[in-house]
Amino acid sequence: MLDTVDKLIDELVDGGSNFAASLGISRVAGQLYILLFLSEKPLSLDEMMEKLKISKGYVSINIRALERWQAVRKVWVKGSRKDYYEANLDTISIVVNQLEYGLRQRFEGLDLIINRAKGKIGQMKNTQSKEQIQNLEDKIKKAEKMYNRVSGLLGKLDLLKLLK
Repeated sequence: MLDTVDKLIDELVDGGSNFAASLGISRVAGQLYILLFLSEKPLSLDEMMEKLKISKGYVSINIRALERWQAVRKVWVKGSRKDYYEANLDTISIVVNQLEYGLRQRFEGLDLIINRAKGKIGQMKNTQSKEQIQNLEDKIKKAEKMYNRVSGLLGKLDLLKLLK
């Protein structure tokens, strides 16, 4: 029975790495999360390293990323001085946090780019053709509309977190 359970866990950990990669996340981060999610007890960095056959440094780097995403947390284990980790089982919260983080990262500074472009267009009005200026203004307005919609969505996510 144990061999069957261990093999299934290995398959799920491998599947987690493929799923993580499809989302643009480190394969190792996916493996670590699934390993901790399926574990009956918190695991140390050494245990994760041994199970996944990867370096302790690589485990450590990816655990830190998972901590930032609030997908795992460090826990104290009585009688040990090592760091132990367990998975956050609230997978919906993790996905929402990661989507929000990704959107914020991608949109950070876009408002500055849009405002610079608007300023430069204003400076070019007397030196460029009206058609070119109008085309640029129309495109910048579309970008600004998209930015405002995404910003509104991020604001709603912030509000949802407050209501939790």
